Amino acid sequence: MLKQTAFLIILSTALIFCVGSRPEIASPEVKKELQKAPYTLLISYSNECPFCIRYTSYIREIRKSFPKNWNFRLLKVLPEEKWDFDGIELFSGEIIHDSTGNWCRQLNVQIYPEALILDSNAHICYKGALDDRAHETGLAKTVKTRDYLLEAIDKIEKGESIAKPFPKAKGCYIEYNETD
Repeated sequence: MLKQTAFLIILSTALIFCVGSRPEIASPEVKKELQKAPYTLLISYSNECPFCIRYTSYIREIRKSFPKNWNFRLLKVLPEEKWDFDGIELFSGEIIHDSTGNWCRQLNVQIYPEALILDSNAHICYKGALDDRAHETGLAKTVKTRDYLLEAIDKIEKGESIAKPFPKAKGCYIEYNETD
């Protein structure tokens, strides 16, 4: 009996660890935004991150070729930051100001730039690197050989699932503005 009890405790712990006891990831604010389209592409961005600056033209190109029925949003965490890159007007209504870090915490966004594709029910379909240029924090290739984000968009558009684990985003770490 003792062995069975110990086994069940270990099994329960393992299941919680593997499956996770993940809290609800979407607050009413996040759910409302995500329900505007079947999918939302969210990219964390900072003008102060050298990786983001290198990805600015790529992000503009993604936005132009983006599926028409999807939402596109840039996640801005630093309220004092002035975004002044070429083509900023393209994103005028598509910036989520997250000075409290609410979105970042709920979606576990910790890196600039990081791409997330979420469905209208707040399920994460993709969360990771935009491509393979930033292959290690602090190191970047000059030319990409894989475009993870475009591959993910293409698979979703074809109704295919995206293989996990997703390629991990590398870049600058987000330091949340703590209100506590």
